[in-house]
Amino acid sequence: MKFLAVSPEAGEWTKPSQLAGAVNQLALASSRTGTETLTISPYYPRLLGDPSQFKCVFKGVEKLRNMPFEVLVGQNSQFAYIRYDSYFNRDAIYGENRIPYNDNHLRFSFLASAALAYAEAIHFQPTMFCGHDWGGALVCPIARTAYAGSFDNIPFYFTIHNVTYDFHVTESEIERIGLPRRDFNMDGYEFWGKVSLLKAGVFYANKVMLPSPGYCDGIINDHLGGGLSGFLVRNKEKLKGIQFGVNYPFWNFNSKANQPIEQAKKGARSTLSSRLGKNFDNRMVMFCHLGEESGRTSETLATLLGDINKLNVFVVVGAIPGTQEWNFYSSVANQPHSHMAVLDTEQENNLVVRQALAGSDILFTANPTEPSASMILKSLACGTIPLTGHDVGCANLLTNYVGDFARANAMLVDDSAAPDQMIRKLKNAVQLYSTNQESWNYLVRNAYQFRYEWDRTISQYIITIGES
Repeated sequence: MKFLAVSPEAGEWTKPSQLAGAVNQLALASSRTGTETLTISPYYPRLLGDPSQFKCVFKGVEKLRNMPFEVLVGQNSQFAYIRYDSYFNRDAIYGENRIPYNDNHLRFSFLASAALAYAEAIHFQPTMFCGHDWGGALVCPIARTAYAGSFDNIPFYFTIHNVTYDFHVTESEIERIGLPRRDFNMDGYEFWGKVSLLKAGVFYANKVMLPSPGYCDGIINDHLGGGLSGFLVRNKEKLKGIQFGVNYPFWNFNSKANQPIEQAKKGARSTLSSRLGKNFDNRMVMFCHLGEESGRTSETLATLLGDINKLNVFVVVGAIPGTQEWNFYSSVANQPHSHMAVLDTEQENNLVVRQALAGSDILFTANPTEPSASMILKSLACGTIPLTGHDVGCANLLTNYVGDFARANAMLVDDSAAPDQMIRKLKNAVQLYSTNQESWNYLVRNAYQFRYEWDRTISQYIITIGES
């Protein structure tokens, strides 16, 4: 098999984004199956580091709007980059100050067309196209219009990493971005009189993958699709939730030392204590990571702070300096008799987050909006028990502790955004931690022994492709 993937974010970034990291892991995992994979994304000079590490391997003209482009490659030939500086050498990827660039439809239709032109020129004949998010949604329609004859019969598989992100453009731009005008209707890619690039991706896809079964169920049953809910429900036979994996060589903090996990966590606890300059005493350490997709976690935690402070718990909040969450929890942490510290996790610093997870006993995450719920899987990889809800994306992989610790690896409630349910479950966790450390260690070992690798993710992709 041969996969040609197009993504607005991917490759050898100095600090990969969440989207780029997921696309990279999918590409690397697919290659381990023997699949020849070529992943094409823009060349962003400010994100890709030392320019001397990249060389131009092709110059050409794409067919959609007859624009010139270059193709660069770095150390890993699986990843290729389309260079066109006026489109991609900007201060941000999609827009600035929360305002999208008004030419995003031109930028990413150009990306798709240049990727197809390059594949055609080097005689890379894929078994399938893979598009990622709205920025990679136009590969299929452009293949069937501008590149008809070379790629018009190749199936298209579309991965939506987060359904809340989309880009809309006026009807007048339809031909410029390679869309067939006949499909500009409610059942196609039309959205309130405009073109929805996300709808176009779903409409032309043979199958639409979502990053967890729970997220897929939520879109179909709980209207998580926002304004696209009706359209997505009508296309529910195309939708499939496939759990995204975790990069265990990174998130398993104990992989090199390979100590018994209880011993490894004692050392990690001491390291975290030193970093924060706080003495945890004999308290359970609870980490709460507040990022872009933490959902109502901060709201629920704030509601419970008075009750939590009465428990044998030390709270570590991960936040970004200058944000509302940082300012609020810092003020709480500075109060007398407060058992709390705030940890700087600016720009989603994975090393800091891993250190916090490794040194903590429990992860507090209330109704997160992260589609793959990867923070929960990362927590398990560190032997840290997640306190969350049955409704999170990866809940089908978790086993709730209800008195039997033989298989349990999580503390689950029906509604993790409900403060009363979360505090009751936290009290149960503290009681077990404080009075029966041996049973608690069973939970820790169960969590740490759990694995969901990216290889499992890509195997589900390949099975899905075979079935469709």
